[in-house]
Formats: sequence, structure tokens, C-alpha cells
Amino acid sequence: MARTTQRGRAAKTTRTTPMLRNFYILLGLMVVVGIAVVGTATLRRDAPAAAGTASYAGSDLPAKGSASAPVTVVEYADFQCPGCGAFATQMEAQFTRDYIDTGKVRMLYHDFPLQQHPNAIPAAEAARCAAQQNAFWPMHDMLFARQDAWSTQSQPLAAFLGYADALKLDRAAFQSCMEQHSTQPAVLAARQASMNASIMQTPTFVINGRQYDATQLRSAVDAALGAQGK
Repeated sequence: MARTTQRGRAAKTTRTTPMLRNFYILLGLMVVVGIAVVGTATLRRDAPAAAGTASYAGSDLPAKGSASAPVTVVEYADFQCPGCGAFATQMEAQFTRDYIDTGKVRMLYHDFPLQQHPNAIPAAEAARCAAQQNAFWPMHDMLFARQDAWSTQSQPLAAFLGYADALKLDRAAFQSCMEQHSTQPAVLAARQASMNASIMQTPTFVINGRQYDATQLRSAVDAALGAQGK
């Protein structure tokens, strides 16, 4: 009986050793993979990420600047995003004077209304409804300038109608566009296109397929111009 028990113990030990060996191998692999993931995440924070091409479904992106400008910048933005508002109200005017008005840059605006901002989609609709009356950029500027006023409202339509009046738009046409949500399918398509292009935050600026934030924009444009000898 003693030998049988010993043999049983010996057999059990023999079976356990490979299991432990496999466990330690697996643990080691998990550590290596974890280090790789952390390293990759760090690189993604430190370097601009590649981006795919995204566009509005069935229409052109709102644009300002010469179509023959050597550098094209696509801004992915959310009208309710505080960072987008800061860029629009504190940085964009100077950027426009330095690069767009001088013919160096063509700027395109791409909607990316984030899900955590409940009024971002209605605001994007308002800009598009204004665009039907050739007033996208004036509405764009007003929405960002007055972001604090409408972004917290449960029903922002009244505010948007007031902005349409201030811009001397056809109120009836604008209101009909808003109430029928005529532009909402295009807004949702733009959001999906942004996600398909791996845009992770707003505002994001894409130049030659690479993503930059607002603090990197000017240096990225200068580099793109320099690469063309401009």
C-alpha cells in the first residue's frame, strides 16, 4: 500500500510540474505583452497617429481658403466640445490670418459630434441648415462664440433660431430644416466616418493623413509647407 501511495504521489508530482511550467511560461508572455501594449500606448500619445480619409456622405466639406493652397487641413470638431470652442475663439482667427488668408492653407471642417455631448448633433444640424443659406461659417463662429449659452440647454432650438435671426437667415426655412431634422442623416454619417478614420478626440487636425492636436497645428503646417519648399 505504501508503494502504491508513493507511486501515486510521484505520479501526481510528475503531472503537476508541466502544469506549473506552462503557468510560468504563460505568465511571462502576459508580462511581455503588457509591456508591449504600454509601449505602444506611449508612442501613440507622443506621436501623431495616422488617419484614414473621411468625408461627408453626399456633400462636400465646408471649406475656407484657396482650393490651390499647398496644404489642406481637415478639422474634426464637435460644436459642444470645450477644446473646439477654445480653438475657434482663441486661436482660429490668428491661424486664418497667418495661413488661410495668405493662400498657404485650405481648411475643411468635418463634424464629429461626440456621444457625451447631447447638444452636439443639434448644433451640427444648425450649422448645416445655415449652410443651405450659404452661412455655414457665420453660424459656425456664432455657435462656438456662444457655446456656454446653448450647450447646457435641454432644448437648444430656440437659441439656434435666435442665431439664425441674428445672421439674417430665412427663419422659416431654417426652422423647417431643424424641426424636420433634414441634415441629421448627414451629421450621423459624418460621425461614423470620423470613427472609421480612427479619430479619437476633438479637435483633431489631419494633414497628409496624420493627426495633430491644436497645440501641434502650426508646427505641423510649417513642416508640411517646408516639405514643399514653401
